[in-house]
Amino acid sequence: MTNRKIGFIVSEFLPTKNLIFKSLKNLNNNDLIVYFLPVYSPTKKSNNKLLKRIIKETNYQYIFYKILDTLFIKFFRFISRKSIRHYVIENNVEHHLFDLNYEKLSTKVKEDKIDILVLLTNQYIPEKVLNSSKELSINVHLAKLPEYGGLFNQFWMMLNNEEFSFVSIQIASKQLDSGSVLLEDKIEIDYNKSMMSLYHETSILAGKLLFEFLSSVDKYFDPEKEYENVEPIIRNLPNKKDIKDFKQKKYKLFTFKSLIKAI
Repeated sequence: MTNRKIGFIVSEFLPTKNLIFKSLKNLNNNDLIVYFLPVYSPTKKSNNKLLKRIIKETNYQYIFYKILDTLFIKFFRFISRKSIRHYVIENNVEHHLFDLNYEKLSTKVKEDKIDILVLLTNQYIPEKVLNSSKELSINVHLAKLPEYGGLFNQFWMMLNNEEFSFVSIQIASKQLDSGSVLLEDKIEIDYNKSMMSLYHETSILAGKLLFEFLSSVDKYFDPEKEYENVEPIIRNLPNKKDIKDFKQKKYKLFTFKSLIKAI
Protein backbone atom coordinates (compact mmCIF):
# COMPACT_ATOMS: atom_id res chain seq x y z
CA MET A 1 0.00 0.00 0.00
CA THR A 2 1.25 3.45 -0.90
CA ASN A 3 1.46 5.50 2.29
CA ARG A 4 -1.60 7.67 2.61
CA LYS A 5 -2.73 9.80 5.49
CA ILE A 6 -6.11 8.55 6.70
CA GLY A 7 -8.59 10.55 8.74
CA PHE A 8 -11.53 8.98 10.57
CA ILE A 9 -14.59 11.06 11.51
CA VAL A 10 -16.04 9.08 14.40
CA SER A 11 -19.01 9.21 16.75
CA GLU A 12 -19.02 6.65 19.56
CA PHE A 13 -22.10 4.42 19.40
CA LEU A 14 -22.76 0.70 18.99
CA PRO A 15 -21.06 -0.16 15.66
CA THR A 16 -18.18 2.31 15.43
CA LYS A 17 -15.70 0.55 17.72
CA ASN A 18 -15.87 -2.56 15.54
CA LEU A 19 -15.67 -0.43 12.41
CA ILE A 20 -12.44 1.31 13.36
CA PHE A 21 -10.44 -0.99 15.64
CA LYS A 22 -9.03 -3.38 13.02
CA SER A 23 -7.69 -0.41 11.03
CA LEU A 24 -6.31 1.34 14.13
CA LYS A 25 -4.56 -1.83 15.27
CA ASN A 26 -3.05 -2.81 11.91
CA LEU A 27 -2.26 0.42 10.05
CA ASN A 28 0.66 2.73 10.81
CA ASN A 29 -0.25 5.07 13.69
CA ASN A 30 1.75 7.86 12.10
CA ASP A 31 -0.61 7.85 9.10
CA LEU A 32 -3.82 8.02 11.15
CA ILE A 33 -5.83 10.87 12.66
CA VAL A 34 -9.19 10.50 14.42
CA TYR A 35 -11.70 13.38 14.54
CA PHE A 36 -14.37 12.82 17.18
CA LEU A 37 -17.90 14.18 16.78
CA PRO A 38 -20.75 13.84 19.32
CA VAL A 39 -23.38 11.21 18.65
CA TYR A 40 -25.99 13.78 19.64
CA SER A 41 -25.87 17.56 20.04
CA PRO A 42 -28.80 19.56 21.50
CA THR A 43 -27.57 22.59 19.54
CA LYS A 44 -28.02 20.80 16.20
CA LYS A 45 -31.53 21.24 14.78
CA SER A 46 -31.39 18.05 12.71
CA ASN A 47 -30.45 16.03 15.81
CA ASN A 48 -33.37 17.45 17.78
CA LYS A 49 -35.74 16.91 14.87
CA LEU A 50 -34.80 13.23 14.62
CA LEU A 51 -35.10 12.79 18.39
CA LYS A 52 -38.61 14.28 18.37
CA ARG A 53 -39.62 12.00 15.50
CA ILE A 54 -38.35 8.91 17.33
CA ILE A 55 -40.33 9.88 20.44
CA LYS A 56 -43.47 10.75 18.48
CA GLU A 57 -43.56 8.05 15.80
CA THR A 58 -42.10 4.91 17.40
CA ASN A 59 -42.89 3.18 20.70
CA TYR A 60 -41.19 2.87 24.08
CA GLN A 61 -39.36 -0.34 23.10
CA TYR A 62 -37.66 1.25 20.13
CA ILE A 63 -36.87 4.40 22.13
CA PHE A 64 -35.26 2.23 24.80
CA TYR A 65 -33.30 0.38 22.11
CA LYS A 66 -31.91 3.66 20.73
CA ILE A 67 -30.90 4.77 24.24
CA LEU A 68 -28.96 1.51 24.63
CA ASP A 69 -27.48 1.77 21.13
CA THR A 70 -26.13 5.27 21.72
CA LEU A 71 -26.00 6.83 25.20
CA PHE A 72 -25.76 3.69 27.34
CA ILE A 73 -23.08 2.00 25.24
CA LYS A 74 -21.05 5.20 25.04
CA PHE A 75 -21.27 5.71 28.81
CA PHE A 76 -20.45 2.09 29.66
CA ARG A 77 -17.47 1.99 27.29
CA PHE A 78 -16.20 5.22 28.84
CA ILE A 79 -16.35 4.06 32.48
CA SER A 80 -14.89 0.64 31.58
CA ARG A 81 -12.14 2.31 29.50
CA LYS A 82 -13.18 0.40 26.37
CA SER A 83 -14.05 3.41 24.22
CA ILE A 84 -12.41 4.43 20.97
CA ARG A 85 -11.12 7.56 22.67
CA HIS A 86 -9.40 5.54 25.41
CA TYR A 87 -7.77 3.38 22.77
CA VAL A 88 -6.35 6.26 20.72
CA ILE A 89 -5.01 7.96 23.85
CA GLU A 90 -3.32 4.80 25.14
CA ASN A 91 -1.83 4.02 21.71
CA ASN A 92 -0.72 7.56 20.86
CA VAL A 93 -2.97 7.94 17.83
CA GLU A 94 -3.41 11.61 16.95
CA HIS A 95 -6.97 12.72 17.63
CA HIS A 96 -9.07 15.86 17.99
CA LEU A 97 -12.45 16.61 19.57
CA PHE A 98 -14.97 18.68 17.62
CA ASP A 99 -18.46 19.92 18.14
CA LEU A 100 -20.59 20.12 15.00
CA ASN A 101 -18.77 23.15 13.62
CA TYR A 102 -18.05 21.78 10.18
CA GLU A 103 -16.13 24.83 9.04
CA LYS A 104 -13.47 24.13 11.68
CA LEU A 105 -13.49 20.42 10.88
CA SER A 106 -13.04 21.05 7.16
CA THR A 107 -10.16 23.44 7.82
CA LYS A 108 -8.45 20.95 10.12
CA VAL A 109 -8.73 18.07 7.64
CA LYS A 110 -7.13 20.27 4.97
CA GLU A 111 -4.36 21.38 7.33
CA ASP A 112 -3.64 17.75 8.20
CA LYS A 113 -3.37 16.92 4.48
CA ILE A 114 -5.66 13.91 4.77
CA ASP A 115 -5.62 11.72 1.66
CA ILE A 116 -8.57 9.49 2.56
CA LEU A 117 -11.36 10.58 4.88
CA VAL A 118 -13.50 7.82 6.42
CA LEU A 119 -16.96 8.57 7.81
CA LEU A 120 -17.91 6.49 10.86
CA THR A 121 -20.61 8.68 12.31
CA ASN A 122 -24.37 9.02 12.55
CA GLN A 123 -24.07 12.74 11.78
CA TYR A 124 -24.73 14.15 8.30
CA ILE A 125 -21.39 15.40 6.95
CA PRO A 126 -21.66 18.35 4.53
CA GLU A 127 -19.97 18.51 1.16
CA LYS A 128 -17.31 21.03 2.23
CA VAL A 129 -15.93 18.45 4.69
CA LEU A 130 -16.10 15.64 2.12
CA ASN A 131 -14.14 17.80 -0.33
CA SER A 132 -11.44 18.59 2.23
CA SER A 133 -9.62 15.27 1.66
CA LYS A 134 -6.92 15.26 -1.01
CA GLU A 135 -7.96 12.04 -2.75
CA LEU A 136 -11.18 10.43 -1.52
CA SER A 137 -13.86 10.47 1.16
CA ILE A 138 -15.66 7.21 1.89
CA ASN A 139 -18.64 6.15 3.95
CA VAL A 140 -19.11 2.77 5.63
CA HIS A 141 -22.79 1.80 5.34
CA LEU A 142 -24.21 -1.22 7.16
CA ALA A 143 -26.68 -2.31 4.50
CA LYS A 144 -26.96 -3.09 0.80
CA LEU A 145 -27.21 -0.09 -1.50
CA PRO A 146 -29.27 1.31 -3.09
CA GLU A 147 -31.93 -0.95 -1.55
CA TYR A 148 -31.39 0.20 2.03
CA GLY A 149 -30.22 3.78 2.46
CA GLY A 150 -30.49 5.93 5.57
CA LEU A 151 -30.85 4.66 9.14
CA PHE A 152 -32.55 1.76 10.99
CA ASN A 153 -31.76 -0.72 8.20
CA GLN A 154 -31.32 -3.82 10.39
CA PHE A 155 -34.92 -3.38 11.50
CA TRP A 156 -36.23 -3.13 7.94
CA MET A 157 -34.10 -6.01 6.67
CA MET A 158 -35.45 -8.33 9.35
CA LEU A 159 -39.02 -7.14 8.91
CA ASN A 160 -38.68 -7.78 5.14
CA ASN A 161 -37.25 -11.27 5.78
CA GLU A 162 -34.01 -10.61 3.89
CA GLU A 163 -31.55 -13.50 3.71
CA PHE A 164 -28.38 -11.43 4.05
CA SER A 165 -27.09 -8.34 5.82
CA PHE A 166 -24.61 -6.30 3.77
CA VAL A 167 -21.74 -3.90 4.32
CA SER A 168 -21.04 -1.27 1.65
CA ILE A 169 -17.89 0.82 1.33
CA GLN A 170 -19.00 3.73 -0.83
CA ILE A 171 -17.78 7.09 -2.05
CA ALA A 172 -19.17 9.67 0.38
CA SER A 173 -21.52 12.10 -1.31
CA LYS A 174 -23.59 15.19 -0.59
CA GLN A 175 -26.81 13.22 -1.02
CA LEU A 176 -27.16 10.68 1.76
CA ASP A 177 -25.87 7.19 0.85
CA SER A 178 -25.97 7.84 -2.91
CA GLY A 179 -22.25 7.44 -3.68
CA SER A 180 -20.92 4.57 -5.78
CA VAL A 181 -20.23 1.33 -3.91
CA LEU A 182 -16.54 0.40 -4.17
CA LEU A 183 -16.58 -2.78 -2.09
CA GLU A 184 -19.25 -4.89 -0.38
CA ASP A 185 -19.65 -8.11 1.57
CA LYS A 186 -22.46 -9.90 3.37
CA ILE A 187 -23.37 -12.22 6.22
CA GLU A 188 -26.40 -14.44 6.62
CA ILE A 189 -29.11 -13.13 8.95
CA ASP A 190 -29.81 -15.40 11.92
CA TYR A 191 -33.41 -14.73 12.93
CA ASN A 192 -32.93 -16.58 16.23
CA LYS A 193 -30.78 -13.64 17.32
CA SER A 194 -31.81 -10.09 18.05
CA MET A 195 -31.63 -7.03 15.83
CA MET A 196 -28.85 -5.70 18.07
CA SER A 197 -26.87 -8.89 17.45
CA LEU A 198 -27.29 -8.43 13.70
CA TYR A 199 -26.13 -4.81 14.01
CA HIS A 200 -23.11 -5.90 16.05
CA GLU A 201 -22.14 -8.78 13.76
CA THR A 202 -22.53 -6.64 10.64
CA SER A 203 -20.26 -4.01 12.20
CA ILE A 204 -17.55 -6.65 12.78
CA LEU A 205 -17.71 -7.58 9.10
CA ALA A 206 -17.58 -3.86 8.23
CA GLY A 207 -14.39 -3.40 10.25
CA LYS A 208 -12.70 -6.20 8.33
CA LEU A 209 -13.92 -4.83 5.00
CA LEU A 210 -12.77 -1.29 5.81
CA PHE A 211 -9.29 -2.53 6.71
CA GLU A 212 -9.15 -4.50 3.45
CA PHE A 213 -10.11 -1.38 1.50
CA LEU A 214 -7.63 0.90 3.27
CA SER A 215 -4.86 -1.67 2.81
CA SER A 216 -5.47 -1.88 -0.96
CA VAL A 217 -7.07 1.41 -2.03
CA ASP A 218 -5.65 1.27 -5.55
CA LYS A 219 -7.28 -2.12 -6.07
CA TYR A 220 -10.76 -0.77 -5.39
CA PHE A 221 -10.64 2.89 -6.41
CA ASP A 222 -9.53 4.39 -9.72
CA PRO A 223 -9.14 8.20 -9.57
CA GLU A 224 -9.40 8.37 -13.38
CA LYS A 225 -12.77 6.65 -13.47
CA GLU A 226 -16.07 8.55 -13.41
CA TYR A 227 -18.30 7.19 -10.67
CA GLU A 228 -22.04 7.81 -10.77
CA ASN A 229 -24.34 8.40 -7.82
CA VAL A 230 -27.37 6.16 -7.41
CA GLU A 231 -30.30 7.44 -5.37
CA PRO A 232 -30.97 5.02 -2.51
CA ILE A 233 -34.29 3.88 -1.08
CA ILE A 234 -34.65 5.60 2.29
CA ARG A 235 -37.42 4.38 4.55
CA ASN A 236 -39.17 6.22 7.34
CA LEU A 237 -38.76 5.50 11.02
CA PRO A 238 -40.43 2.28 12.18
CA ASN A 239 -43.87 3.28 13.40
CA LYS A 240 -45.92 1.57 16.09
CA LYS A 241 -47.51 -0.83 13.56
CA ASP A 242 -44.11 -1.76 12.10
CA ILE A 243 -42.77 -2.56 15.56
CA LYS A 244 -45.90 -4.58 16.38
CA ASP A 245 -45.42 -6.58 13.16
CA PHE A 246 -41.77 -7.11 14.10
CA LYS A 247 -42.74 -8.49 17.52
CA GLN A 248 -45.52 -10.66 16.04
CA LYS A 249 -42.87 -12.41 13.97
CA LYS A 250 -41.19 -13.16 17.32
CA TYR A 251 -38.16 -11.09 16.40
CA LYS A 252 -36.29 -9.35 19.19
CA LEU A 253 -34.91 -5.81 19.18
CA PHE A 254 -32.23 -6.74 21.71
CA THR A 255 -31.36 -9.14 24.50
CA PHE A 256 -29.17 -8.64 27.54
CA LYS A 257 -26.61 -10.99 25.99
CA SER A 258 -26.48 -8.98 22.74
CA LEU A 259 -26.06 -5.75 24.72
CA ILE A 260 -23.09 -7.12 26.68
CA LYS A 261 -21.46 -8.36 23.46
CA ALA A 262 -21.90 -4.96 21.79
CA ILE A 263 -20.12 -3.15 24.62
